[in-house]
Amino acid sequence: MPNLSAMKLPIPLSPCNTQSTFGLVLLLASLATPCLAWDPYPADPFKVMGAGSRLPPGLAHNSIADPCVLSAPSSSVQLADAVEHALCHNPQTRGAWANIRAQAAQVGVATAAYLPTLNASIQGVRDHAILNTPVYPTLSTDHASTYQTDTITLSWMLYDFGARSAALEYAKQLLVAAQANYDNALQKTFASTIKDYYAAAAAQDAVVAARENEQTAKQSLKVASARMSGGVAAVSDQLQAQTAYSQAVITRVKAEGTLHNTMGVLALDMGQPIGRVAMVSHVDDATSAVSSDSNTIHEMLAEAERQHPSLRAARAQRDAAMSKADQVRAQGRPSISLTARASRSTQPESLGTGMPTTPARAQERYVGLQLDIPIFEGFGRTYQIRNAEAQVEVQEATLADAEQQVAKDVWTSYQDLKTSEENVQATRDLLDSAQAAFNAGKKRYQTGVVDILELLNVQTALATARQQRIQAIADWHTARYQLASALGKLIPVN
Repeated sequence: MPNLSAMKLPIPLSPCNTQSTFGLVLLLASLATPCLAWDPYPADPFKVMGAGSRLPPGLAHNSIADPCVLSAPSSSVQLADAVEHALCHNPQTRGAWANIRAQAAQVGVATAAYLPTLNASIQGVRDHAILNTPVYPTLSTDHASTYQTDTITLSWMLYDFGARSAALEYAKQLLVAAQANYDNALQKTFASTIKDYYAAAAAQDAVVAARENEQTAKQSLKVASARMSGGVAAVSDQLQAQTAYSQAVITRVKAEGTLHNTMGVLALDMGQPIGRVAMVSHVDDATSAVSSDSNTIHEMLAEAERQHPSLRAARAQRDAAMSKADQVRAQGRPSISLTARASRSTQPESLGTGMPTTPARAQERYVGLQLDIPIFEGFGRTYQIRNAEAQVEVQEATLADAEQQVAKDVWTSYQDLKTSEENVQATRDLLDSAQAAFNAGKKRYQTGVVDILELLNVQTALATARQQRIQAIADWHTARYQLASALGKLIPVN
């Protein structure tokens, strides 16, 4: 008996479903009907995405106000430009935002469980039935018929001992965790870009210092050559000065190589081709002191515990695991559903064996309550509950580990900032004294009071002081932002 395919269609509520039950089914089966112009999958019918329906800064696409439609960076890249480009192009932030959208959709799925489901089916059948009875040939039949069966079914869960509410809470907590993970991804990208930016700035200033050291060594070489030509210095003075000059050239070449490397890394952070970023703004050497009061660090730790996104994500994951355990327990309890069905069939009927079929119309309608009681599930529910409870313990341990890691990061970042602050002051004094010592040593050597070794010593000390000064300033700026990141903020600590 060849059977045409049966088609089942979901029937959401719409302005078009004002027909009778069977008329509605037939209406949906007609592809030419204008009622099918409505969208069966609206974007966000429950409005669960809320602000999530609008892309955050740095992640919008195909929009006139798209903040990521950024022009190429200028010749001298500012810190704000570097961070803005990085947040726009970093794949981790994009992935974290996509995860928010996915989890928001799961909240919609959990919310949909509170609504009834309505389904319709249309079945068209071409039936050819042959019955052969050799002993009683008069009873043999050969019937062919075409008939249609239309059915519409309603199902609505009324009560389930909290399984749906636990599932909804589980989805909401995962959404909170996804949002916190997105904030954490932003902070990591922000802190990483800041670090790379100041590394590039330090390398840029180190090249300037290396060139100054090269010029200083060149001047010392000229002085030594002049004294040797005048017969007041040995040729060894010139050779030693020449060696110091060659070392300064090598140092300058290495500094330029480091600059190219750091600029390339910063360009990649910004989503730019390597080589696009050639210069960053000069780093301000003005610094401010950080309070060393013992209450300050405790306040910072408390602040990080309140607002750090990794802790918010860990807490949400723990709460989600607890909701999941409640859901698993509730799924093993009875549930009450409202069921309704209406069907119509035009299948012909036969009065008996050997009798021809006669046209018939059958209709069925019912409304009732359905009670489902899980009695025995092979102990599967027991182990599902144990697994859910173990997952709660896992998330508790994860939260504790995150709290410990955040406290460690805040403490080490705070101490790094204090250390870099002291280094900034120390290198300022070191550079001033080294510059004065070099000026004095150069004059003393020109007048023949000291030999070339003292001049080269003060020259080396000046070069080292310049490098240490540059690195100390860059470390201080980086430490400010690293502490802010450890606190869960994007504003540097003053």
